[in-house]
Amino acid sequence: MDEISKRIIQLEKEIAALPSGYISVKNIRGKERRYLQWLEQGKLKSKYIKADELEAVTAQVEKRKRLQEELKVLKETPAGKQNINLKRKAARNMLQISGKLMLEDREIATVKNGEIISCDEQRLPLYLKRTKDMERWLASRAIDEHRTNSRLLKKALRIRTTDDVQTVLAVNGATVTDRYWFKPDGSGASYDDILFKENYFDSLALRGDPNGFSHKPSRTPELTNTGSFEKCWRLIDNEWWMYKSGNQNEYFSELFICRLGEKLGLPMAHYEMDGEYIRTKNFTGGKAINFEPMAALTEDDDYKNCFDILYGISAELAEQYLQIIWLDTVCYNMDRHTENFGFLRNVEDGEIVSLAPNYDNNIALISRGYPNTAGRENDGFIRFFRDFLQESRTAAEMYRSMDLPVITEELIDDCMDEIPFQVNRDFIKAFILNGQKIINDIIVSENLSETEEPTLSM
Repeated sequence: MDEISKRIIQLEKEIAALPSGYISVKNIRGKERRYLQWLEQGKLKSKYIKADELEAVTAQVEKRKRLQEELKVLKETPAGKQNINLKRKAARNMLQISGKLMLEDREIATVKNGEIISCDEQRLPLYLKRTKDMERWLASRAIDEHRTNSRLLKKALRIRTTDDVQTVLAVNGATVTDRYWFKPDGSGASYDDILFKENYFDSLALRGDPNGFSHKPSRTPELTNTGSFEKCWRLIDNEWWMYKSGNQNEYFSELFICRLGEKLGLPMAHYEMDGEYIRTKNFTGGKAINFEPMAALTEDDDYKNCFDILYGISAELAEQYLQIIWLDTVCYNMDRHTENFGFLRNVEDGEIVSLAPNYDNNIALISRGYPNTAGRENDGFIRFFRDFLQESRTAAEMYRSMDLPVITEELIDDCMDEIPFQVNRDFIKAFILNGQKIINDIIVSENLSETEEPTLSM
């Protein structure tokens, strides 16, 4: 992919994450109030902007305008026009997609020419329940084409398309972590027919093993194995394990946070080393459970936005999210986003059971090298945490009522004793303990007296 096409994709993602619309001024009870206003499905929506947020929101609105101008210019270049043509081709491909969206052997939606025309709302994937956008839902399940081994995998499987939807449909849109799949018109397949029962391309996907080209093309879960790191699924004793490639600091960070969370009694996906790679067992395996990422409900990974959405579903989910954010802040997780945390839903009735266990902490702590200081001075993630509690009195009060676990020096030593990598133990202990103290002080002492204005809908 050329640099212009990459930039177009990047711009589209950045623009989607920024607030749309404009800032208006209203006079309410003799006081000027500023609101962000935008059109949504033909209706004018409005959200109050607090005084201390005005500068940031204004900057975001202006940034969106600048990025849209840049995107407009790039789309006029030869590479930009080619990108548009590829999207048009993908749209034409969607017109050929008709069939049933399945949950195991239950029909939950009828799809005609790429559009959902009827569905079982209760059991529908949360993203489709929110948007009905079948194309984006399918595309979101595709392997990241920017991974080197992704290109090798497609070559070995004789898959020539660069379209994510067509890539996913090569395995009926099935994944290891949920039980949704697509059954095209005329197909007599059952869920047992499309289930992954083997994977001859695990080593090719994980490390580019050339022996993968010796296997005949067959169904593989790698085509729906998302994420930016080289990884694979391996079936061991009838259970799927995710293997991931990385460096020693990434492995240590993932293992340490896993061990720490487990010893603190937090819900964690268990990680362990197997040879030169790290692995974790599929946490939906053997259970009537589907995993869906938070991105099913929002693409905005702002703490308050995610908290408000979860709190609107249940206080229990919101509290589970606060546990994740607390540990992320203590352990300096730089990469928590709406694709690497989410929900476990009951297959039978579609009810949300809980948040998924905490996973994907390999871009945290010392994964990108040691921070400049163990004292956590000018720590950006602690600042984000403080800003979050200032913005959400509900979250602050909930934290104060929670029985947060206590990290001790002995506990940190116990965790590091179980990990087969040499690290600066004194630095890590000081970094974690200082972070915990500052964060807990914020929870206890922060002045959150400022009232919050409600969101308005017009």
